[in-house]
Amino acid sequence: MKRTRFIACLFVVVLISLTFTSCEKEKPLSELIIGKWEVQSERQIFSVSNDPKFEYLFYYEANELEFEFTIGGGIIIYQNEQVYSTLTFTLNGNTLTVKSGDSNTEWKNVSVNGNTLSWSEFSTVTYETTTYNVEVVFTTEKTN
Repeated sequence: MKRTRFIACLFVVVLISLTFTSCEKEKPLSELIIGKWEVQSERQIFSVSNDPKFEYLFYYEANELEFEFTIGGGIIIYQNEQVYSTLTFTLNGNTLTVKSGDSNTEWKNVSVNGNTLSWSEFSTVTYETTTYNVEVVFTTEKTN
């Protein structure tokens, strides 16, 4: 009897706690990226056949480089608080295709975690006789 009463009380507590749990839906990435983002760091990873060989980590000064994503697919790039360039973008999943003039660049692995936006750009570079796969990871913080 006591065990049945305990289970019934436990069930009521769980039911009440579920009633008061927030059901707010997570915003889509297309909404989360809108705003101004200040670059905190840039990490360059050099690999050969998926085997990392070396990497560089650069930290940015305040206001040194910022990206502002606008509603409608625009990007305004600021260097030292001055407009440096404007671009357009389209978003497909977690990949941004950034258009500058006649060229397109893909920013992969785009993600927002709280006030942090990050993405990766991929390329290859050959030095002497070795071809490296280069991943550049940008980490930014939202400023507005």
